[in-house]
Amino acid sequence: MKLTIKAVSDIGNIREKNEDMLLIGNEFVRDGSSEREFDFDSAEHPLMIAVADGMGGYQGGEYASEITITEMNAAVHDLKNEAANTDLKKYFSGCVQNIHQKLLEEGAQDETKKGMGSTFVGILFFRNSIYLINVGDSRAYRLRNGLLVQLSRDHSLREMTGNADAPSNIIVNSLGAGEKVFCDFEDISQRVLSGDSLLLCSDGLWDELDDEDIETILDDSFNPLHTVNAVKSKEGKDNISVILAHCG
Repeated sequence: MKLTIKAVSDIGNIREKNEDMLLIGNEFVRDGSSEREFDFDSAEHPLMIAVADGMGGYQGGEYASEITITEMNAAVHDLKNEAANTDLKKYFSGCVQNIHQKLLEEGAQDETKKGMGSTFVGILFFRNSIYLINVGDSRAYRLRNGLLVQLSRDHSLREMTGNADAPSNIIVNSLGAGEKVFCDFEDISQRVLSGDSLLLCSDGLWDELDDEDIETILDDSFNPLHTVNAVKSKEGKDNISVILAHCG
């Protein structure tokens, strides 16, 4: 499998800190950009791209997203040594529970991190398949022939209750915030074709730009920086993080 990946994580216009963090293979990205190409055998070697969007506490959000990405990266590395018949859904559900508990415990011990949490959306390429892992309201999309389709489900009050009048920015599931956590884990291999691109982003992007706007920008240029700049020109209030992965 060949992947061409471009990523940007930007503090945005207003926030004092960037609480987003990205994972591209073994690389962590915050307040920066990355361009990578991978030509690898996913039957043998797992590779993950992911976005975590932190929240809460004086320094909690920044810390929560970093811990989430670091722990998930470690889980992918450990997967190399697992048996070939590992139940991936059970494996990553366990990872999510462990990260959740770690953030809860550290938040209880440190007042500056109390109430911290993080979303997580990731794509795992492994066993010649493509898997989606999602906690919260950071999003995964597929871009095909200029058409953007959301693959992930928002764990928001609006989505989970089906109430269109509920605020879209209130999330009901995240790592570290709340007593319990769950994750969506799905094999999306049949929904992705060669030539498609996958888009991962924090709500700093999708809350400011309509899908049609994102389609237009990316159809003109396969460059996540252009979507970030479009948000900043609209005086967006949040951090903005975007990963684009073209599947060759």
